[in-house]
Amino acid sequence: MSAPDMIESANTADLSQDILHRAMEWQVTLWSGEVSPQDMRAFECWLQVSQQHQLAWHKVQQVNQQLGQVPDQLASRVLRQTAVVDHRRRQLLVGLGIIGSLGALGFGVSQSPQWQMASADYRTGRGQRRELILPDGTQLMLNTASAMDVVFSADSRRLILYRGEVQIVTGADTGAGIARPLWVETAAGVVRPIGTQFTLRQCGKDVKVDVAEGAVELLPKQGQGIRLEAGQAAQFSRQQVSSIQTAVATDSAWTRGLLIAEQQRLGDFIANLSRYHTGILRCDPAAADLIVSGVYLLKDTHSILRTLEQVLPVRVDTRLGYWTTLSLR
Repeated sequence: MSAPDMIESANTADLSQDILHRAMEWQVTLWSGEVSPQDMRAFECWLQVSQQHQLAWHKVQQVNQQLGQVPDQLASRVLRQTAVVDHRRRQLLVGLGIIGSLGALGFGVSQSPQWQMASADYRTGRGQRRELILPDGTQLMLNTASAMDVVFSADSRRLILYRGEVQIVTGADTGAGIARPLWVETAAGVVRPIGTQFTLRQCGKDVKVDVAEGAVELLPKQGQGIRLEAGQAAQFSRQQVSSIQTAVATDSAWTRGLLIAEQQRLGDFIANLSRYHTGILRCDPAAADLIVSGVYLLKDTHSILRTLEQVLPVRVDTRLGYWTTLSLR
């Protein structure tokens, strides 16, 4: 019997609460986008300790898949709740098969990155893009692993970016009768567009903004604001805005389904590609300084990895169906 079959046939009822919670903690870490090589090694060691750990990890992945299959509007109504769930909502979740799958994990994950991804109004999974037109005419394109809420009222328009990256082309909002301001809220602060096209990317606790047309105001939560014009880019935190730079045209290639490298370090290229790849993708430090150039289709990250094996002196090793490393041949 293969390892996957052994996992499928094992009894999940035998799993301890501690192991299940540890598996969920590992999922939160791996979804954070801030995984160090030490984290990766520690996760692999934990996973190989016992079949119970592998079973718990498999269970968490099943839950993630189920949450990802719930339709957007239904997920928003059902999942955006606190840890206290009344009987009627619980029955609806049981009907979706979610409560039974969560088991001991319960609703303690409601503040985790997975929960924000599952409960947001609009979201994408790894490697997905999604285009939307809002009632005011604003156009959104969500990049991989992104999540955001849209909150329109009689006197304001709010977009809340929880995770990932989005391109925004602001609408005129002519049907509202009044000129409602548009705000984009992020972990670092607020972005106020001024008739514009721009992209925002959540980078850990910071936010990177590139302006293609018009202008935007960046308003950190605790710092002084600044205005960006077309062709400019900047990164800001809760405290301050970094120096203004010239926007790099290739940074928006994802909106066309492309990943473009121009004399780029392999380590940096793989770090970017990992955002679109299912599982953990890393580059061994010994191969990180190799140079890569080319235009790649994001719809198939495995094909990109095979191409790198052909043009560079590297090999691609995948373990446990989840952990992929590029290293020197």
